[in-house]
Amino acid sequence: MRVVLLHQYYKTPEEGGGIRSWYLCRALKEAGHEVEVVTTWNKGEKKTISVNGYSVHHLPIHYSNELTVGKRVWSFLRFSFFALRKVNSLQKPDFIYAISTPLSVGMLAKLIHWTRGIPYFFEVGDLWPDVPVQMGYLRSPLLIRILKSLELSIYQSAKGIVAMSPAMLDYFNDLGYGKKTICVTNFSDLTLTNTPSHEKERTDSFTVAYMGTLGKANHLSYLIDLADEAQKRGLKNFRCIIMGEGAEEPLLKKMIAERGLSNVSLLPHSAKPTAINVLKSASMAYLSFGPYDKLWTGSPNKYFDALAIGKPILCNFGGWIGDEIIDKKCGVVYSPFDPQSFFDVNWASLQADDTLKKMGENAQELAQKSYALDKQIPKWLTFISR
Repeated sequence: MRVVLLHQYYKTPEEGGGIRSWYLCRALKEAGHEVEVVTTWNKGEKKTISVNGYSVHHLPIHYSNELTVGKRVWSFLRFSFFALRKVNSLQKPDFIYAISTPLSVGMLAKLIHWTRGIPYFFEVGDLWPDVPVQMGYLRSPLLIRILKSLELSIYQSAKGIVAMSPAMLDYFNDLGYGKKTICVTNFSDLTLTNTPSHEKERTDSFTVAYMGTLGKANHLSYLIDLADEAQKRGLKNFRCIIMGEGAEEPLLKKMIAERGLSNVSLLPHSAKPTAINVLKSASMAYLSFGPYDKLWTGSPNKYFDALAIGKPILCNFGGWIGDEIIDKKCGVVYSPFDPQSFFDVNWASLQADDTLKKMGENAQELAQKSYALDKQIPKWLTFISR
């Protein structure tokens, strides 16, 4: 079987960030299939490199979370145009595997299907255009109607749909596409537990660590509010680590400076092993989204990484993940609008010797039973091979 994978944000562990497509390509290659990736990078030249025995075609199209909305859209459109040319130059595959976001990747896959008769699977990581509409990026009623129509047409034409969360699976069931949809969440790579920790586990501090994008969607001012409340209470053992990059980084630095916070550390984006090493040294992993319930249907890789290494979760939103954390007793879900209540309700119990230990054990058990690679990858391979 020959597959072309379209993903604008393909990353390797050495680059850091979300590496789901790297896992998928590795699985395809190990299963004996041929795979090629068409993606972008922020370098000024196009280049094809070999990763684990398959080709990754990099297109020189800049993208970062710091871009304005207009420049992001331009980046999406440029990728669609140049990726189309690249795919047409490759040997014809058995199917296209298109990974969103953005929605334009699905439009590209549909165009290739329409012009060349190549079927495609569409993997949905965020509900577009619902997410940008709810966040205020899209306001024109006409444009929203057009994009919703395009969204539904992409689902209609797809050979199969891969929903990255149970909440998304419910969404596709409601639309009537349940028979050709499967839920394959992000992965808990249990080998991450073998990553050596170069920083001694801290027993004298309570550290909350966030790893990922510092964007509007992530609303990390909520974590700054927690640190502020802790400092006001004189909790000298409470500290926060924020590792990543994104458009909100200047705002976070400003908030830290204006509030005179000495308990928050901002660290640069790093390779996956480095990020996991820092997370291992923390007491809890922090999950953060703004007040946009469409985002809560997602499948943030940082959740599954934390579960894999048995790290308790501190989460500031609801949805399926918030419900699961409560149900499986692998962390704490709190209201970000009331940081005082987090300390009033949870702080004393989190200081108990066995509380975090038990939460961590529950987290790793959840990873092993539900999200490990050997649970998710086989059903994904079966689905796309049908």
